[in-house]
Amino acid sequence: MNEIDEIRDKIDLVELINTHGVSLRKAGRNYVGFCPFHPNSRTPAFTVFPDTQSFYCFGCQASGTAFDFLMRKQGLDFPTALEQLAARAGVKLKPRTEQARAEDARRTKLLEINAAAAKYFNYVLRELKRGEPARAYVAHRAINDAMVDAFQLGYSLDDWGHLFTYLTEKKGYAPEDVEASGLAIHHENRGYYDRFRGRLIFPIRNAKGEVVGFGGRALGDGTPKYLNTPETLIYKKGELLYGLDLAREAIRVADCTVVVEGYIDVITAHQHGFRNVVAPLGTALTRGHVGLLKRLSHQVYLALDADAAGQRATLKGLNTLRESADEEGGHLVTTAQGAVRLESDVALRIIRMPEGRDPDEVIRSDPDLWQNLVTSAVPVMEFYLSAYTAGLDLTRPEDQRQALDRLLPLLKELDGTQQRVYIARIEHVVGIRAELILDLLKGKVDRPTNRRPAGKGQPDRVRPGIQVRAIPTPPPDDAPHPATSAEETEGRQPQRRPGSPTEAFLLTLALRHPTVEAAVEALLEASNLHQPALREIFGTGIEDLLENPIHKEIWRHYATLPIEWRPTNADDLTRWIDGLDEALRSTASALLAAHQRTAEDFRYRQEAEHCARSLRIEQVRRMQQHLLQRIKDEQDPRLHNDMLGRFSALTAFLATTTTPRRSSTYPDLRDTLGKE
Repeated sequence: MNEIDEIRDKIDLVELINTHGVSLRKAGRNYVGFCPFHPNSRTPAFTVFPDTQSFYCFGCQASGTAFDFLMRKQGLDFPTALEQLAARAGVKLKPRTEQARAEDARRTKLLEINAAAAKYFNYVLRELKRGEPARAYVAHRAINDAMVDAFQLGYSLDDWGHLFTYLTEKKGYAPEDVEASGLAIHHENRGYYDRFRGRLIFPIRNAKGEVVGFGGRALGDGTPKYLNTPETLIYKKGELLYGLDLAREAIRVADCTVVVEGYIDVITAHQHGFRNVVAPLGTALTRGHVGLLKRLSHQVYLALDADAAGQRATLKGLNTLRESADEEGGHLVTTAQGAVRLESDVALRIIRMPEGRDPDEVIRSDPDLWQNLVTSAVPVMEFYLSAYTAGLDLTRPEDQRQALDRLLPLLKELDGTQQRVYIARIEHVVGIRAELILDLLKGKVDRPTNRRPAGKGQPDRVRPGIQVRAIPTPPPDDAPHPATSAEETEGRQPQRRPGSPTEAFLLTLALRHPTVEAAVEALLEASNLHQPALREIFGTGIEDLLENPIHKEIWRHYATLPIEWRPTNADDLTRWIDGLDEALRSTASALLAAHQRTAEDFRYRQEAEHCARSLRIEQVRRMQQHLLQRIKDEQDPRLHNDMLGRFSALTAFLATTTTPRRSSTYPDLRDTLGKE
């Protein structure tokens, strides 16, 4: 018998549940009570089965063993729940390995350093005269003292080494440990210096309330506006939600989690009594976040901005969840109420924010409006219906078909028996018969591939009711434009090259697969986090990797399209390319022709990351050569030292970055491109 089985046998589940505030009464051989995981006060749907030492709720479908109960009730991970139940059962766990004990000690040290830093930052904000900028900002955002205490807000002095000196000289921590915590950066020539300077500090805590990292908001003109702790042994931003430690009980009681975008949104919500509000740390909601939340509630509401950028962010986050669910063998299913949830039992809804207003502003000015917005949140599929039909004239057959092309992939991800729920809804909204939609889902109706050029003055000959038209290319006025690269603002930059097969392949992947853009951005951003000096030199977008002017222009046209207008399949992409100028159209068509769909297409994100890494390495090497020449010629000592620092950062990047070897199992698809 292993330790887990021994603990399960020795734990009385009825007693465990009773000690956590759930009153159970005997009902035959079993016990029943009101479920602690969702609001219910009429029907005792929570049942405990002593024979199998398991529980099940007929209301919210929560189920499991003592481990599952404790994890969900207290928001714990399995190792922590195992330790608590082992102590309760009197079971001695096997000694951990030497490596595990060393990692535990390292983790404890980093937690100690972060806790000391959080107290330091909070003291600076509250007590020091130099903390006045932070106090003024907190007052401006109408954050009261209770919230300053609850969230332990702080301020980092605009000083290069004040915190580092405090932690090493006053508290006695080793410099390398302070660096490992993410609070200090080590420079080859300058030594250690503080990562956070002149910023309002938001300590980031895990579900147990331990400070694992920090977020800092610049109070002046500093960039970036928000700066977070880099990934460390204890800080994994994709697995953390800001405010979860304070929101946990409210989430459990309400059986609902509201996810907003920023730190201030969370603090303002808690200040006004909305305690079930949390925020991701500068990233879209991930499967890691969902795994964290599903231990506490079954419903997740996303509250993002109502403008075009906010809608694109919402779509991006939802698409990430859909893709990660697919990768892990999950899928979307519909509930009896018509909402959409992941197979992990988390229902997703969208809170529609008023135009130009964020949760912080709405809650401060009108708490009742915020409550109404949460109450009227729409299911995910309703959001998709609205987003994917926006700007279309659904009285026109070609616009109907365009809407259907966007929505069909979503329908395919729903349970077969539940697809009819939204087939009927799409029939009502889009105006295409349910029978035709069902036939398309089953592949009984062929989609038109290439449109035959119509005669002069004659419309295209396509099937009635499922006509297609080119995706409109003009972007909205508020669409973001790709930023100019740092190289182009340097004044004197390395000679630009006309592009390479690797660059061409990356662009092709990005056009064919919308998720490539996010994957490349994440890769480049990670490089900048490990080497912060690179942020000042290189950007983190696909456009920053492209050197062929035509490639850059093609991507500029594509990137400025709202997400809901972007091509969703090969036919749409071909039609979009047909609408480009002749020079761009010729190059884009050649790229697509060179890269046909193959059996290895499931590797497209890995291939894109491989290309991006190779292109960035080439950029770094050329920039090194450029800087080396300038260092030789530069007479100004300040500029000379600055360029030396950049050169060192580039050298460190190359020393720690290796290009993955080519797979011996799959062909390198870039070889099929040839030279331009």
